[in-house]
Amino acid sequence: MIPRRLEPEVMDTQHEAREYDEMDHSGVNELFVSDFLSACPQSILNDSSDILDLGTGTALIPIEFCRQSKQGNITAIDLADEMLKLAKANIERADLSARVRLIKCDAKQLPFENDCFSVVISNSIIHHIPEPLVAMRDMVRVLKLGGLLFVRDLMRPDSVDQLEALVDQHTSNETDYSRQLFRQSLHAALTVSEVVEMLEGLHLPREAVVATSDRHWTVSTLLP
Repeated sequence: MIPRRLEPEVMDTQHEAREYDEMDHSGVNELFVSDFLSACPQSILNDSSDILDLGTGTALIPIEFCRQSKQGNITAIDLADEMLKLAKANIERADLSARVRLIKCDAKQLPFENDCFSVVISNSIIHHIPEPLVAMRDMVRVLKLGGLLFVRDLMRPDSVDQLEALVDQHTSNETDYSRQLFRQSLHAALTVSEVVEMLEGLHLPREAVVATSDRHWTVSTLLP
């Protein structure tokens, strides 16, 4: 197993934000939202549901969620000013300002009260965080009892050869810079076993995490 190698926690230059926004995330985002909606009981998702999206980047996940569902409002957070600037423009362009609010804050220190969100979602923020248990613990803290925690992230490969094969397979049409970002993210990602340890530390069921693709794991569980 290759060791975890951290990457910068915050992508906050104009170049990084625009490069990220211009990458083709559409298929991954559509699948994330459809899987989330399939996992979310109808008793949780309604017109008044409050959903928290951690590490929203340029708000592509909230926009896709609003495309697939007419229920629920999203609080989307990120720590990067340049990401949030593009997120604001994307939300306004999609005419979704009434359903999506943006807040700059740290996922490890959420400025919200306990038990205030019906759903907490996150796509690909965990690998950015040096101590991901801290962020996961705060996600659980702000989630209502019976609420849904739905977190997906990259999965660190067993070997450098497997990592490079994934880079070639999934970013063959991207720029060299985008390929390098993906390579670094795979190096920084957690394994399923490491996620299991986090879940046990949070008193959540270990079976809540599964490998859901050749490069992703997903945590999906209702807070007991």
